Amino acid sequence: MPSNEPPAPRTKDVSIGDIRIPDLFRDLPDAVIIADETQRITWYNTAFQTLFGYSQQELIGQSAEQLYAAPQSYEKQRSAGFSVAVEDLDHNYEMRYKRKDGTSFLTRTTGGPIRDKEGRVMGLFAIIRDISQTRAIEDLLHRLFDISTDQALDQSGKILAILKLGCAHFKTDSALVSWVQGERYTILYSYSDLVDIPRGTVFPLGDTYCSEMLNSGGPLACHTAKQSQFGTHPCYDLFLLETYIGVPLIVDGEIFGTLNFTSPEERHPFEAGDLEVIKMFAAWVGQQLNFEKATNQLPTETTTLT
Repeated sequence: MPSNEPPAPRTKDVSIGDIRIPDLFRDLPDAVIIADETQRITWYNTAFQTLFGYSQQELIGQSAEQLYAAPQSYEKQRSAGFSVAVEDLDHNYEMRYKRKDGTSFLTRTTGGPIRDKEGRVMGLFAIIRDISQTRAIEDLLHRLFDISTDQALDQSGKILAILKLGCAHFKTDSALVSWVQGERYTILYSYSDLVDIPRGTVFPLGDTYCSEMLNSGGPLACHTAKQSQFGTHPCYDLFLLETYIGVPLIVDGEIFGTLNFTSPEERHPFEAGDLEVIKMFAAWVGQQLNFEKATNQLPTETTTLT
């Protein structure tokens, strides 16, 4: 009796001349996936495994549908943009996929049929690049620009709006702008869902994570303090802050203080790009502080804040 089982995936045997198709894509830095004409996955490279979170053979023979963040996106690509029957179609598009853990991300995808010299379809391919971080930074820049040019906000309102935006981006509860004089750490601006710290509140610099950050000379981040060098820091004993990301604030070309975002809860690990993003936030806050300095609103060494 004939079997009801679909034929085994065969893309792994497809070659161009003496070169097997997977060998062309194996070492590319972008994720590459190959499927047969029915959208069953036959091969993917190491970069795909890293991006999507699957092991080497876990998806072989399964439908590509499970990779799409929205079922309707799969149907649209199956019936149009990724169809083996479509000729002369632009196969470069943005698509939102989902990882094995269920998280979704935005990509720039190039995909289409793989054909032999006679035009016969041998399979389908897609080259996938994660652009979610790039798009997020673009969106942040637009929002920061909107805040800085909002005529309804004064300088203080703009800084607080930037701090609120930073908390949302870094998934933290609180944000501080500090003025550092020697070992004095003075709060200038505070935004928090948990507790309000009044302007002019002073802490010993050594009791803050920012002391470590300033010693490092650049941005510093920690997503679980108790399992890091911060676990024995005085700040952890005093405030039990698990999450911290901070950076020096530059005003008029000199270090003026710090910008930091914190939370008593752990979060997923920071990425290298987050250290660049907080420098971007610091540049915008520093710009507002420069405006304050130009109008004599910024504290100086002889200023006492109350």
